Amino acid sequence: MKKKLAIIVAALSALTMVACSTSQPASTTAAPAATEAATTAAAPAAPASQDVKLASHNAIIEGNPYRVRYEADIQEAAADAKNYGLNVSYASFVSNWDAATESQQIENSINEGYDIILVNPVSSSGLDPIIDKAQEAGIIYINADVEYLSPDVNVLNVCTDQKYLGYTTATYAGKVLGKGAKVVMIAAMDGNSANEQRQAGFEQGIAEQGLEVVGGKYFHDWDAVKAQQIMTEILNSGLEYDGILISQCAEAALAAYDAAGKEYPKFIGFNDTGEFMQRMLKLNETEHKMDFIVLSNPPGVGASALNFGLNMILGKEIRDDIYDVPEIHSIYLKSKINWTYDDINDPEFKEKAATMAPGDALTYWLTIDEVAQQFFK
Repeated sequence: MKKKLAIIVAALSALTMVACSTSQPASTTAAPAATEAATTAAAPAAPASQDVKLASHNAIIEGNPYRVRYEADIQEAAADAKNYGLNVSYASFVSNWDAATESQQIENSINEGYDIILVNPVSSSGLDPIIDKAQEAGIIYINADVEYLSPDVNVLNVCTDQKYLGYTTATYAGKVLGKGAKVVMIAAMDGNSANEQRQAGFEQGIAEQGLEVVGGKYFHDWDAVKAQQIMTEILNSGLEYDGILISQCAEAALAAYDAAGKEYPKFIGFNDTGEFMQRMLKLNETEHKMDFIVLSNPPGVGASALNFGLNMILGKEIRDDIYDVPEIHSIYLKSKINWTYDDINDPEFKEKAATMAPGDALTYWLTIDEVAQQFFK
């Protein structure tokens, strides 16, 4: 890479910074419970010999299961770095979806001399001068989860394959509902690059399966309260449909049914929280009442992104042939879980549903070694 790349991660308290050692979990993060893969090194290496300052910048944390788990996974990965001779101190910043606040917080992190800035950005553009400034200061700057789309900066994007999530959901809905079935589409956040990629997948699957989208354009902004309000309005409108395609927040949509005393639709998906899995297991425990899909949109993408930066700190060089979108240096990590009604008796599905906290999200992250093996020279 021509310039060092750097990382920003969002934080646990609005417009504040909480500095803590990697052994101290932030107060608003959930306990690191359900993961798709073990994320600790098999054996400890030499004692920590190099100090690394990490600034994590996020748009929002509190009340969002994905973002809470995202920060918890970063803290786990930072603690695990001790096994590689790295003593990572962690600070978290949150902008509450305010782009100006985010810009100022990143500027502050640059001025304070962080080694890695990890950002789950509010917007996919508008930060070119700040990214340039960070890189000129020798800071590794990395975007996680949401792509930064400007081709004019040499910045790394580490994201989940969002198109896969939408396409897989719509394809499965078509399989269980049949051609010509009517579906409501509740998207995430208008203008967000992750949502746009996910919607491209939804639309491709909808077209291939011959589904008909009815109703208006709905966006829940990854807010459970808003998702329930939207679903309540749809139910009150008398709109007829067979299933719901929703970009997470599915348990909130079902809460609207419960409040209204309405019969559930034939299908809903996708989601990845403990509450959603628990609902689906209980609903279908005696008979097949509703089809669903659980897909993991792993919050651990932030921890994986951190481990890209730590490999760079260790002097390793990223390969040139690993980018899914070379012009903006984007790497798409794959989802590892796909459960439907057909997996209702799968022991792993039952175990996750039984042990996960309702507000926790399915996750996994790649260790420093796994990142090195798959993406570095």
